[in-house]
Amino acid sequence: MLRAFLVLLLVFILVVVGCVSYIEIQRHHMVVLPAPTGPYAVGRTAYDWTDQARNDPLAPHVGTKRELVVWSWYPAAHVSGAQSVPYLPSKWAQASDNQLVQSSDSIQTHSIEDAPLATDATRYPVLIFEPGMGKIPTQYTTLLEDLASHGYIIFAITPTYSSDTVVFPDGRVAASTSAGNLDNATSLQNAGNQLVSVWAQDVTFVMDRLIRLNTMSGNVFTQHLDLTRLGVFGHSFGGATAAQVCHIDARCKASMDIDGDLFGDVLQAGLHKPFMVIQHDEGACSDTDCHTFQQGIQAVLSTVPRGAGYHISIKDTEHFNFSDYAVYFSMLRAFGMLGSIDGVRGVQITRAYVRAFFDAYLDNTPSPLLRGPASTYPEVGFRT
Repeated sequence: MLRAFLVLLLVFILVVVGCVSYIEIQRHHMVVLPAPTGPYAVGRTAYDWTDQARNDPLAPHVGTKRELVVWSWYPAAHVSGAQSVPYLPSKWAQASDNQLVQSSDSIQTHSIEDAPLATDATRYPVLIFEPGMGKIPTQYTTLLEDLASHGYIIFAITPTYSSDTVVFPDGRVAASTSAGNLDNATSLQNAGNQLVSVWAQDVTFVMDRLIRLNTMSGNVFTQHLDLTRLGVFGHSFGGATAAQVCHIDARCKASMDIDGDLFGDVLQAGLHKPFMVIQHDEGACSDTDCHTFQQGIQAVLSTVPRGAGYHISIKDTEHFNFSDYAVYFSMLRAFGMLGSIDGVRGVQITRAYVRAFFDAYLDNTPSPLLRGPASTYPEVGFRT
C-alpha cells in the first residue's frame, strides 16, 4: 500500500514539475505580434504627467498628486534599418515580468521608439485608451499598433494604483492598492462608481495635457493633433471609463466599450454621442452578471442618437481575447481565460471593428462592417 502511494506521489510530482517546466519554456518562446495592417510605420513614446490640481485618492499616502504614465502609438515615417522597441522598457520588465504570462523580452513588437511622425497629413485624429483593471497599455500593443498604422495617434493611460505595476521614469514603482481596484468591494456598484470617476478624471486631465502638447514647440506632435476628432475607448473597466468620459466631456466625439460592465452616472443620464460595445461570446446569457451587463448596455444604447449605437459580440471569445494574451500565450485557453477562437483571428476581428467605428465617426469614412453581419467576419453577431 505504501509503495503504491509513493509511486502515485512520484507521478504527481513529475507531472507538476513537467507542467511548470513547460509553462516556463512557453514563457520564453519567441512570439512576433501580428503585423499592423495600415500603410504607416508605427512610432511609440511615453510621457510622465502629474495633475498638480488633484490629490490621488488611490495612493497609499495622503496628499500624493495624481501621476500618470501615458504611452503613445502614432503613424510614423518609415525609417530604414530601425529596430523595433521592446515590448516593455527594461525597468518595467524587471518589475512586471513575474506578473506576465509571457516574458516581455520574448515578445517582438512593430513599433519604433520616438520615430518621426509621418508627414502625409497635417493633423491626425486622436484616440485615448484605457486598459482593463490591473493591466497596462502595452498589453494591447497588437490593437494599438494597428490603429496607429492607419493614421490614428493614440494616447494610452496607465491607471496608477489600479494597474498591477507602474514604473515611473526615475525608477519609482507603484503597485496596485486596495482603493485602486474592486477586489474587496462590499458594494461593487458603489465602488465601481467611485473608481470610474477617478479614471474619467484621468482622461479629462490627459485631454487638457494634449491641448498643451499640441501648442508647445519642439515635440513630435506640435500642431499635428486634431483634437476636434477625439475618441475614447477601453477594455473592461477602461471601456466603462470611455462611456463615462464621453458623457461628461464634450471633447469626446465617440466612445467604445470593449467588454466592460458600465459604471457611473452615464447609466442614468445616458450617452448622446456615437457609442459601440464589443463583447465576448456570452452564449445564452443565463447568469445574473450577464443580465446586469446587458441591462446596463441597453439602457445607455437606448439614448444614443439613432443609427450611431452598435452592440456586437464575437463568437467563441472570452474576456482576454481582446488583449495581447490571445496571441502570445495560448495555454490560457485551458484555464478558461481565452475562447476557442484562434487568438490571432479574434484580434484581427477586433481590430477591424474598432477601426471601422472610429473611421466612421472621427474620419467621416463609413464602413460596411457597421451595417450588419458581414461574410468576411461570420463570427460577429449584432445584438439588439
